[in-house]
Formats: sequence, C-alpha cells, structure tokens
Amino acid sequence: MMVREEELLDGAARVLAGDHSASMVQIAAGIGTSRATLSRRYATREALLKAVAVRAIHVVDGCLAPVDLPDGADGAAFDAALEELVVALLPAAHLYGFTTRDATVLADPAFRAGVDRQDRRALAFLALGQRLGRLRGDLPPYWIWYSLWGLLDAAAEGVRDGHLAPRDIGRLVTTSFLAGARPAVPPTAPHPAPPAP
Repeated sequence: MMVREEELLDGAARVLAGDHSASMVQIAAGIGTSRATLSRRYATREALLKAVAVRAIHVVDGCLAPVDLPDGADGAAFDAALEELVVALLPAAHLYGFTTRDATVLADPAFRAGVDRQDRRALAFLALGQRLGRLRGDLPPYWIWYSLWGLLDAAAEGVRDGHLAPRDIGRLVTTSFLAGARPAVPPTAPHPAPPAP
C-alpha cells in the first residue's frame, strides 16, 4: 500500500521527535515501512529532514490562522483566538518540535526564513493581546511565545512517554499557559467592617 507523502513525513517526524539521531533504518521501522521504500522517496537522511522541515513550516502556517485578527478586534476576540491557537499548535509540537533543535534543519536558510516569518506573525498577535490587557505587559512577547512552545513540547513528551493522555494535554497546556501569561486580577477591596453597636 502506497503511503501518502504527508503521512510518511508525519510518521518520520514522530520518530525524530522521540530520537533526534534516528537513522533511516530506525525511521523506516518506526513508520512501518522499509528502508528501501523510504530511500526511493528520500535518497539521504538530510533530504528527508529537509522535507519534514518544509512540511513543518506549512503545517504551522495553518496553525497560525487564528492570529490574523481583523482591525478593531476586542479582548473577547483575542481570547478566543488565543485558545484556538494553543489547541491548533498541539499536533504541530508533537510532530515537528525537533526541527528547531536539529542542526541540519537549522542550517537551511529557507527553514530559518519560515520560522522568522511565523515568529513575526505570532509576536504581533501577542503584542496585541498586551495592548488589550489580555496578556501580561511586563513579559517580552518573545518570552510568552517561547513559553507556549515549551509547554507544547513538554506535553508532546509526556504523551510519548505514556505519562499523559492525548485527550488531556489541550486543557493542561491551555490552563498552564494562561495562568502564567494572563495579567494578575487585582485583589478586590475588603468590605469595611460594620460599625460597632
């Protein structure tokens, strides 16, 4: 049975997410195909990594769709888009988190350009959230963005290791992320004590 290109690359990314140094033989075994079949499509490991990186950029581009809010978006629209973004990125972190730590991928100028473009979109969105008072203004937008990816990566690792259920990680990542990124709610003023009789 012919494996679709996207499925093959997603499978390879899953293997590489768990073992960044996996060989072509290990990658083929991990996705349930033969080394010969994999090599017919990708002559070298470097060619396979480049193809996975291209797919990663394409998939994350799609995940970032919620950040493109219309002019005049309010806090409620931002909140909805932020939660949609977090949920959309979950599978991207599970499949493609390794790309930002792989020397071969990082040396590819096209990949770096794609990541930089995605960062600019995300940072503009997060800065909007700060202006709307929906995210903490005392944190750099880059820190908020990196923090989100750190949680997504941790969730993917927890699922891979069997410590977390896939159905739970959306809630865990969202609540953990928002707990750190939201502004603190100012404490309510205590009610004055009733006058003494």
